[in-house]
Amino acid sequence: MEEMGELIGKGFETWRNNLNLCLPFVLNLLASILVLVPLAAMALTALGPIEDLEIQSPEELLNRAEESAALLAGLAILAALMLTLVSSFFTASSIGMARQALETGRSTTAVMWESGRRHLWNMFLVSVLIWALTVLGAVFMLPGAWMLYPQYQNPETQSLAVLVGGMMLTVIYALILSLVLAVAPYALVIESLGPVKSLKESMAFFRYNKFDVFLLWLIVLAISIGLQMIGGSYSASADSLSYQPLSALTGLINLLVLSPLATVWWARLYMSRKGKLSDLVVNDPW
Repeated sequence: MEEMGELIGKGFETWRNNLNLCLPFVLNLLASILVLVPLAAMALTALGPIEDLEIQSPEELLNRAEESAALLAGLAILAALMLTLVSSFFTASSIGMARQALETGRSTTAVMWESGRRHLWNMFLVSVLIWALTVLGAVFMLPGAWMLYPQYQNPETQSLAVLVGGMMLTVIYALILSLVLAVAPYALVIESLGPVKSLKESMAFFRYNKFDVFLLWLIVLAISIGLQMIGGSYSASADSLSYQPLSALTGLINLLVLSPLATVWWARLYMSRKGKLSDLVVNDPW
């Protein structure tokens, strides 16, 4: 079994030899923009002509939005579903390419399209199930927070305490859920499992690999936050226009480097702990 340091190093080497692993993430961004642009145009049309929007007060815009609430809500739901569908295709694509790179040393665009098509609907259902579990947890966390505070407290103070307590419980629940279900997409693609079995497999995997999952999750999160802090600190300390190139650069690093690299790391963690890395190519430099 690989140690985490060895896994990180080998994963980096795999990414360096397969720079095309960033392709699904670039295409996902472009496809998401193509989905959002017409839906945003439809939402603006529902609010009225653009030249009228520019001269309306916030109160008038709010009234116009209330009049078109049903249409705007429908567009928001449609956008969420379409973006999830697009993301599901390219998530399956990226994991398929990472698996091929780990097994053969090279990834191809043919696998990207094949893996995306094969696992699209199951990945979509997994995404919906994870979203539903997150929402249901949030719904039950807030009422449960009432039990944390005695009834003799001041009602106004108690309401604020319950709100804050509910939000904290919701955040903690979401973090735990993200850890427990972290490898569900990888189990789905690598094992060719269904949506529910993928969630169960991820729970079982987490149960026996808690430390490794948490450590890798923490490493990816720390790198991501570090990139955001680099871009945000300069733009906050000086003229933001002067440092827009830096913010764009950190965004590109996140898109072209961190996202595919993290996918390789997660795929390698899952495959190594499941004993699926025994047939790696012999010219692996590690």
